[in-house]
Amino acid sequence: MKTIYDVPVLLRREIEALMIKPFLDAFEKELGHEKTMEITKKVVQELAREQGKEYAKMLGKNNVDALLEQEEAWTANDALDVENKVTDGHILDQTIKRCAYVDMYERIGMKELGYVLSCMRDEYFYSGFNPDMVMTRSKTLMTGGDCCDFCFNFPKQDS
Repeated sequence: MKTIYDVPVLLRREIEALMIKPFLDAFEKELGHEKTMEITKKVVQELAREQGKEYAKMLGKNNVDALLEQEEAWTANDALDVENKVTDGHILDQTIKRCAYVDMYERIGMKELGYVLSCMRDEYFYSGFNPDMVMTRSKTLMTGGDCCDFCFNFPKQDS
């Protein structure tokens, strides 16, 4: 193992969650729930954006192929059941039917934080990965949806 990126994301998220929970509890006692969550969201958003930039740099590209390549870290150890459909080489529709991240947050008693610590990251990660790409999602398994329904729309490349 050379870097943190060699560790499957599911394991990283569990380690992060177990590490951050006592800090969040302490901050909540001092600052209240609302202020603690406001700060937490800002920090997670910035971390995610920077990680997206790092992945694009590491892969040397930020197109549909690169997105599918970087996905391997998120799906490692059977973490996700994903269906991908690429259209016209620049639109990726992705359906997540099963998510071990949900199971993990439930198992460690942190399901209420799962969206903030994992799902919310997606939008910011992908804005760092490719600022010109538009990601949409209307539901997540973490918040009770029957799937996570992503659409990644990359700008068309000139031929």
